[in-house]
Amino acid sequence: MESNHLFKALILTLVVVIGSILCLELYWRKRGFLPAYNDDKILWATTRKEVYKPVNEATVFIGSSRTQFDLDIATWKKLTNETAIQLAIGGTSPRPMLQDLANDENFKGRLIIGVMEPLFFSSNTDRTEWFSKESIDYFHSETPAQKVCGLINYQLESSLVFLEEGNFGLNVLLNDLQLHDRPGVFSFPSFPKELAGTSFDRQTSYTPMFLADTILHKRQIENWIKLGALDKTPGIKGDTLEAVFIEIKTAVDKIRERGGTVVFIRPPSNGGYLETENIVYPRKRYWDAMLAYVDAPGIYFMDYPRIANFVCPEWSHLAPKDAVTYTEELVRILQQEKGWTFSKKSTADLTL
Repeated sequence: MESNHLFKALILTLVVVIGSILCLELYWRKRGFLPAYNDDKILWATTRKEVYKPVNEATVFIGSSRTQFDLDIATWKKLTNETAIQLAIGGTSPRPMLQDLANDENFKGRLIIGVMEPLFFSSNTDRTEWFSKESIDYFHSETPAQKVCGLINYQLESSLVFLEEGNFGLNVLLNDLQLHDRPGVFSFPSFPKELAGTSFDRQTSYTPMFLADTILHKRQIENWIKLGALDKTPGIKGDTLEAVFIEIKTAVDKIRERGGTVVFIRPPSNGGYLETENIVYPRKRYWDAMLAYVDAPGIYFMDYPRIANFVCPEWSHLAPKDAVTYTEELVRILQQEKGWTFSKKSTADLTL
């Protein structure tokens, strides 16, 4: 008799759990959300394994979220017949990633480094580098069991909306309540769930819901302001800045000594973000000085009319259609000005 009660309890529990999951999934889908992947350290580590492809088959990208949004991977593949290995991470400095690749004797390929000045030229490494360091550590210490779990998770994430932890995880949902949002207490702003989605190749793009809603644009701009987009505090300088230059040059030289190639890019921004960046990080003192010190080529978006005047919906990232144009121009510049060759003759030469 007791076993019969336990069996009924088990069946009831399964019905409640499955019903709750089904209701949750249907709720988010009804609101317009589609399955996307968690852009976490596990997905990053999976992508990091691709950097050992032959030079004529892939280019590695590191940077912050602008690099992740603004590079259209499909367009890059179409124009070059090569893989774009997207290792940029939102909200973090790429300098630890650069160090990791520099110290990897097996990496001898092509590397493009995206520069977002407040993150790239920062001495506050605890704030700007923690997630990139966490991802790198996971890559180097991943166990076979973790790899298997990752493969299972990918299959589930590709089918179920609510498993995207960055939008629908419990901590995120609690943060949406902004319970600590009161004077004297800082709470990380709640980003719109409609902001963006990430695919398995780590292509991050605005969702159609976000692009169509100017109220969400304004909300995200307010989030950037809360996180310091209009902060006029002077950037690092003197010995501190020189130490960053030395760190970058040392890493870049290691890659070039093995036959690798490195190019820096400065992706577009606009509005209050760009105005503040120009004040706090004047190009001559930071971007130009860094390229000169490292003796490396760079592509600054404002130097090219076709990509100089994009309007980023929330000041910091390109809409998907503009990301296509930006990627086309990036390929053209690399070919015509930086001497890069690809396994496929780029149609960008004919269309731009």
